Amino acid sequence: MSNVSFNLIKWQALSAGLSERFAWQGWAENGCSWDGVEGQLLTDRIPAMVRRRMSSLSKLAVQNALMLTQGEELDYIIFSSRHGELTRTTALLKEILIGEDASPTMFSQSVHNTAASHYTIISQKPVPVTSIGAGSKSLAAALTEAGVYLALHPGHRILLVDFDEPLPEPYNTLIKTSHPGYALGLLLTGGDQVEVILNFEKETSSAALDLIVQLLHETDEQGCPRANMTLNLA
Repeated sequence: MSNVSFNLIKWQALSAGLSERFAWQGWAENGCSWDGVEGQLLTDRIPAMVRRRMSSLSKLAVQNALMLTQGEELDYIIFSSRHGELTRTTALLKEILIGEDASPTMFSQSVHNTAASHYTIISQKPVPVTSIGAGSKSLAAALTEAGVYLALHPGHRILLVDFDEPLPEPYNTLIKTSHPGYALGLLLTGGDQVEVILNFEKETSSAALDLIVQLLHETDEQGCPRANMTLNLA
């Protein structure tokens, strides 16, 4: 196990039917069950011309990031996802296997940094970006990256977005997930207000969802910490 520390400015989570804090609280109080969660995914912050080309997963990540960082200055951006644009990549491979020409648009947006690229273009924030994929440890790796960066640049502000969705066929037989697509965004700066305990040995597909439950308990209505806190990804 290891740990990282920083200050949490605020946070935001997003899934289809879950965008406001009270909705996430209802989800948590219902045992983190998705039964009865209904509604369309919010995409109002994304320009229509761009939105039409984006996958549902990229829409989740980018919409969440835009909601969280409106009016905020950033120095560094971290996007993390276990599977990234695998749904789009799978569709692209299926087209190739049946002899069709690969769609240039689909090909260009099947890379792991697709969502991060869309965010920087839409938000017009020309700052350094890292896109992380580390299997079931992707969120832990992203938090480690954030902790190390802020240890070197304590006055800087970081956007961290972790996002994922269930695997498409035929890969869904390999890893079972019980949740739909989600995005969790954290706006961070240097400090020791928040300590996160990490466990790189633990296999989990719901680390971000576990973290959302803890954040609901430890932060106020604006997503700001009430006091110093310890979050556990172990």
